[in-house]
Amino acid sequence: MELYFYNTLTKKKEVFKPIDEKQVRIYSCGPTVYKDATIGNMRTNLFQDVLRRVLRYNGYTIKHAMNITDVGHLVSDGDEGEDKMLKSAREEKKTPMEIAEHYTKLFFQDLAALNIETPEIVCKATDHIKEMLEYVKKLIENGYAYETSTAIYFDIAKLDQYPILSNLNLEEQKAGARVDVDEEKRNPYDFALWIKAPENHLMKWDSPWGPSYPGWHIECSAMGQKYLGEQFDIHTGGIDLIPTHHENEIAQSKGKCGKIPANFWMHGEYLLIDGGKMSKSLGNVYLLKDLERKRL
Repeated sequence: MELYFYNTLTKKKEVFKPIDEKQVRIYSCGPTVYKDATIGNMRTNLFQDVLRRVLRYNGYTIKHAMNITDVGHLVSDGDEGEDKMLKSAREEKKTPMEIAEHYTKLFFQDLAALNIETPEIVCKATDHIKEMLEYVKKLIENGYAYETSTAIYFDIAKLDQYPILSNLNLEEQKAGARVDVDEEKRNPYDFALWIKAPENHLMKWDSPWGPSYPGWHIECSAMGQKYLGEQFDIHTGGIDLIPTHHENEIAQSKGKCGKIPANFWMHGEYLLIDGGKMSKSLGNVYLLKDLERKRL
């Protein structure tokens, strides 16, 4: 039986044919473990679980990797603000590692409560600093990245097309809204690969550029390539990741090896509350335990 999936990359429904006729390789963007996962987050994981089961029903074996973001995700989807892990650690008076362990445990408890399968590979960002550093070095070597006094940035002008997934018009974006720009950036939409850490920054690692820490996007590129290869079948995540995180993953992969990492990009929609999206930043979130209480 033929399977048809909607592909965000091509903006159309396509017949699914995996690279390997027997095995499907999938990468899913997992949680940033700084707060409880919402039922909106769980909606995306349910979608990914159904996808796994459909593929297995159709005779495929699955190699599925999911990351745990425990460093690098700033409070802004751009390059501004502090790391979400550090912000939560300060608010709860715990170490970033304690925050990560606590919310990672709760996340997997919620998956189990919903009978959502755990991917074959679960990979933490902080366990892959070496791979991320090697990735950044290769981007610099290939001419796709440059150093400033604060960070290593990806140079989007070196790409044949950017953006490719969201199809946003960057000129219209510049004209229609104020964009805070690091004056050392070559382009306002160049994004941080590696960030030089202030002296009192809690999460930092030695690097060729001094004590520093990864940007958000580099972790998925590095870990996806490590566990699934330069090209794999499906990349999943929430629809909110399309214009920033996934766009920049594609950019990094093209800069490093000249390839778009996944053939199919599949996204879960927002879970709407009172006609609008559910968001931690909007303060209108529901957790799985809230629904369990309502049932009692």
